[in-house]
Amino acid sequence: MEENFLKELEQLRLENQKLKEQFNATEQRKQRKTEKTKKTLNWTWKLFTGASLNKSFNQWFSEFHSQKNVSPDTSASLLTALVKRFVRVRMFSLVLLLFSLLPSLVSLYILVKQNDLIQTQNALVEGSRKSSYSFQLAGIFDAIDRKGVSGKIIPRIVSLSHSLTPYRILEEDGKLSERLYSPERTQLLLFLTQAGISETTLDKIYARSDFSHCNFKNTNLSGSYLVGINLTNSNFENAELHRSNMNEANLRGANLKGVQFSNGKAVSAIFVNTNLSNAKITKTNLSGSDFTDAKTNGSNFDLSNLKNTVGL
Repeated sequence: MEENFLKELEQLRLENQKLKEQFNATEQRKQRKTEKTKKTLNWTWKLFTGASLNKSFNQWFSEFHSQKNVSPDTSASLLTALVKRFVRVRMFSLVLLLFSLLPSLVSLYILVKQNDLIQTQNALVEGSRKSSYSFQLAGIFDAIDRKGVSGKIIPRIVSLSHSLTPYRILEEDGKLSERLYSPERTQLLLFLTQAGISETTLDKIYARSDFSHCNFKNTNLSGSYLVGINLTNSNFENAELHRSNMNEANLRGANLKGVQFSNGKAVSAIFVNTNLSNAKITKTNLSGSDFTDAKTNGSNFDLSNLKNTVGL
């Protein structure tokens, strides 16, 4: 009997010890959780207030509770810390705003690029459609090679020159040109100037045709007969026109930047609003030509006839 009582007592003691251990473990977990929460709150408070503001608050409350009287320096320090913290929070908010705007800006940039690509693609499609006149050009070239320029060919040339409307072309840098050009008109005029056609016949063609918006950049047109022709808004940048005859030619709005033109004729030609920057036009008869609003900075007109010209 006494032995059973001792066993039960020992068992109760063990159970009591186990409960104490469980209780102690629970209390320790609660204490750790409390300490963790306190650390988290302290860290959050310090993060929000900053070390300077936190120190100023502690000093202010310490003086308030211990002395019931806060010194002016402590109050000023607290106010300064508050202002600094406010400014930092505003700056942090601005940084967050910028980061939030970054994806939108990237999306906008991609959208703009896509729009540019779509515009380029549309322009190339339009250019491809208009360049389909190439087979008509080939027909005219073949007819001129076989029969020369007859009375039936001239109306076809005139009609085709008006049909070959200009468009924006893809330049070497992969971008669309700012100006409108007609490569087909350029090809047609190059053929006419080099096909050995008589000047009388060319006069008939030029009088009724439209060769505006041609692109002769870096092209050698020396010795060409271009009397009375419409070359408005064409590009002759760095082209060579030596010994060419451009009497009464209409070059309004054309780009003649860096053009080389010597021993030629351009009597009564129209150079209104043209770009003649760095052009070298020497020993050329320019009498009676109109250079109103033309850009002539860096141009060279040595030994040229400028009698009765306008705008120079």
